[in-house]
Amino acid sequence: MINCPQCGTPNREESKFCGSCGQPLGAVSGVACAMCGTDNPPGNTVCSQCGARLVPLAVRASEEESELVEEEAVAVTRPEEEPASVEEGALAPESIEGEEAVLEPEKAAEIEEIEEPTAVSEGELEERTPPWLEKAREIPAEEVPEEGARLAPGELPEWLEIPPEFEEMLSATAPAAEGDEIARAEIPSWLEGLRPREEGVTRPEEPAGPVEATGLLKGIKGVLAIEPILAVPRRARPLSPFSISTLEAERARTFERVAREPARAEVEVTQPRRVETLASSGFRWLIYLIIVIAVVIPTWLGSNWAAANMPVADSTVAMYDAIEDLPAGSVVLVSHDYGPGVAAEMIPQAKAVLHHLMERQVRLINVSLTPEGSRLSQQVVGEVAEAHGYDKEDYLNLGYVVGVEAGPRSLVEGLLGPGATDFVDGIEDIALMVELAGGPQSLRLWLEQVQAPYQIPMVAGVSATADPFARPYYRNQARQQLQGVIIGLVGAAEYERHSGQPGSALATMDSQSVVHIAIVLLVVLGNVAYFGGRLRRG
Repeated sequence: MINCPQCGTPNREESKFCGSCGQPLGAVSGVACAMCGTDNPPGNTVCSQCGARLVPLAVRASEEESELVEEEAVAVTRPEEEPASVEEGALAPESIEGEEAVLEPEKAAEIEEIEEPTAVSEGELEERTPPWLEKAREIPAEEVPEEGARLAPGELPEWLEIPPEFEEMLSATAPAAEGDEIARAEIPSWLEGLRPREEGVTRPEEPAGPVEATGLLKGIKGVLAIEPILAVPRRARPLSPFSISTLEAERARTFERVAREPARAEVEVTQPRRVETLASSGFRWLIYLIIVIAVVIPTWLGSNWAAANMPVADSTVAMYDAIEDLPAGSVVLVSHDYGPGVAAEMIPQAKAVLHHLMERQVRLINVSLTPEGSRLSQQVVGEVAEAHGYDKEDYLNLGYVVGVEAGPRSLVEGLLGPGATDFVDGIEDIALMVELAGGPQSLRLWLEQVQAPYQIPMVAGVSATADPFARPYYRNQARQQLQGVIIGLVGAAEYERHSGQPGSALATMDSQSVVHIAIVLLVVLGNVAYFGGRLRRG
């Protein structure tokens, strides 16, 4: 066999050209690599330059199989070698020079039991013959047909006869006679419509270009040349004609002139005059002074304008009436849930409500859901308790209650359970709950965790930011969960006016009203000056 140096296909010894690729099969000095074209010595299966395989795996496997078949054929044709006979006396003790060989009894018995191989008898050979071969031997020599002759169906032996049940099937599928014409099948209309028309058929032309000499595409014609993307030069394209108007051309010339103009060092930024700077800063300080005077004068003069003229909201009156109806000695739970950010409007509320509660001689339990509220409430409760003569037996401060969502309910169920304090024996002893909330979150917790399940009467004082959240609980006529609400610093001033105990909330209301009036006047004066200046310039 000769392997093609080009494609590796095996060819006969007398072949001059490869039957697969047409490569000449002359005297082979080496095998050319299909990847890099390097000549390799005969017998190499891998290229010594690039490591590519020179002979395909299938060809290599077929060669190995053919070699194995040839070896087996040679082994079959060799005569069987007779087993070497053991010479008598070879195992005798005398054959060992210088020593006496003594065999053990067991080894000697095993040697005696060894027998020579027996030949296979004719009866055993007949038993190994297959049945079909026995039947063939029984056929007489004159009945054996000649090579190439055909037998009629009746002349076949019984074991080759076709069963009767298959005769009809064979007759139905019998081939047509030599003179019969085979009927042409009918082609469906949808398949006929797919037949290509002769005039529209285009045959591919042979690609133009040189033939590849190396690589995987060796022998293929019309291959595109490899070109790196980064090396592709940009080709200049002619600009499309366009036209500009006279105005655009003038603008372009002006821009070019400005861009080319050199910088002038003598140009300086004009600084504002000292008079204008003093005037602007003077007006600013004047506004600050007006605001300070508006805040301080009502406080110094002790104005009572808000106490005499301020209207009171119905929600404030409802909260006052809920506390006023409490009997002496009843227990009230007060929650201080606010921080320093809203302390300016929540502390006046707390003072006004605590003054009213201690006037009613009720016992107080003070708690807080925020750590800041606990510290702020201690100062407020201590100050009001000292003014009304309350001692430690009349009020209790539980401080900060931990638990967030479950805090209010755990307080009511645990701390106020039977035997927990000397103030109450159970939840039913709480006559009213007062919530001072700086935000809507704490108010929602008390409403959902305590008021709704235990139906405890509840009033609230909230900051101005929590007003939209608290109003629906008071306005709901179907189920009024809040019996009264005060809102922000205004609500504290309204509560002080309605209870007849003026405090810091009413005093700040007068200053707040004067400041609002001053701000409105400043806005009006500023607009008058602005429009007056525009009219003068016009």
